[in-house]
Amino acid sequence: MNQNTVPLLAAAQQYLNIDHAPFYMPGHKRGQGIDREFMTLMGETMFRLDLPELPELEEAVNEAELLASEAYGSDRAWFLTNGSTCGIQAMLLATCGQGDKVLIGRNCHKAAIAGLVLNGATPIYLPTDYLPEFDLDLGVSPETLEAFLNQHSDAKAVLLVSPNYFGVCGDLAKMAAIAHSFKVPLLVDAAHGAHLGFHPDLPISALQAGADLVVQSTHKVAGSLTQSSILHLQGDRIAAEQVERALQILRSSSPNLLLLISLDVARRQMAIAGKAILTETIRLAQEARIRLNQIPDLRTFDQLQVPNLDPTRLTVMVDHLDITGFDADVYLHSQVDVMAEMPTLTQLVFILSLGNTQDDIDRLIKGFAELVRTKGKSKEEKIKTSINYQLPIPNHQLSITPREAYFAKSDRLPLEQAIGKISAESLCPYPPGIPLLCIGEEITRAVIEILQCILRSGGIINGASDESLETLRVITSFPSKN
Repeated sequence: MNQNTVPLLAAAQQYLNIDHAPFYMPGHKRGQGIDREFMTLMGETMFRLDLPELPELEEAVNEAELLASEAYGSDRAWFLTNGSTCGIQAMLLATCGQGDKVLIGRNCHKAAIAGLVLNGATPIYLPTDYLPEFDLDLGVSPETLEAFLNQHSDAKAVLLVSPNYFGVCGDLAKMAAIAHSFKVPLLVDAAHGAHLGFHPDLPISALQAGADLVVQSTHKVAGSLTQSSILHLQGDRIAAEQVERALQILRSSSPNLLLLISLDVARRQMAIAGKAILTETIRLAQEARIRLNQIPDLRTFDQLQVPNLDPTRLTVMVDHLDITGFDADVYLHSQVDVMAEMPTLTQLVFILSLGNTQDDIDRLIKGFAELVRTKGKSKEEKIKTSINYQLPIPNHQLSITPREAYFAKSDRLPLEQAIGKISAESLCPYPPGIPLLCIGEEITRAVIEILQCILRSGGIINGASDESLETLRVITSFPSKN
């Protein structure tokens, strides 16, 4: 196929020239009824293209998805306008049902937990490797996957995250081979990997590694609009009809045309110019690491021997300063207008992509230099603090399934009384959206202490019915098995 063509963009340009009486949704009628202040801010074209699924657009959408499957190397591609959340849940619905086992990395996104509530499957959580020195989750190892498949050979699917928020991809090719040797399909949440496969200096993509279903957030590191993603199918281990059925339940019946167009355009950009764009992105990221490593008390992952690490993802350790990552984030944002993607207790994570410039890197380095001058410790204070903020993602198994826990009776209890009970909610620092406590798991003191520490330090805990964490919702009576 001709990757220079952009069928949805071409269709949109045709619709700009059409002058008709619009008796269809949305209610603003191509901007005619939109608030004037909003129109002035956003421009007329956006509203003229805010269209429903008109009959003429169906062919353009189909052609755009075919182009995407070819560009990314899949057998089938579906455009998603409600994010990778939809794709993750569709993968689970398409492969697992009530009571089925699914092996799932414990560093999964909260969307996967919601998917388990929907399909009723029983998750067997795969423990992840952890590097304490850099507070870094390394994901599931091939050895762990093989050991758990030997124990649970009746599993219907394996769901892994690759790359994770820090750019760790893991040995996906080996894990795909292991899963397939047990005749189990491999599902990959590759939300942060839409750029992989378009440059030889990047880790291979999940599709190149042999995964069967892969979801990519094209908006995260490529050029599409926020909330736009692509779900890919490869091989014949999973029927396309099963994916279609799941998407009919989960996908919006009113997809936003602007998001669809942006997916089409982003595909062309990566297919035609991806290597050149990513060459510059990788160069900028490497320059940033070299310059940051020259600033006292800062460290980057350049000092790590972690294979399959995405070089466009930049993590800066601030644990040798007298501040948390949340403090550093506030300083950089408020004082020097530098905005990180994600702060943690010990780190700041920065996403470099096709939109970053040399000026961005210079401001980043200048900002960190000022941060260290302002917040750094004196020589006498540089003895490492004994406080340990680090905690690997919990690796214990469920007491009951997420679906059983969701429909069980529950109530809020004071924190001390909740410890030892079964959680009726999933609590996760956001970003990255990885639950430290999943619905259906036992509430432990260790997890509560780290969540409280994150909250006190300025982080955000998503999913708590009580934002203060003074109480937690726990299961008071278990659902009937009948």
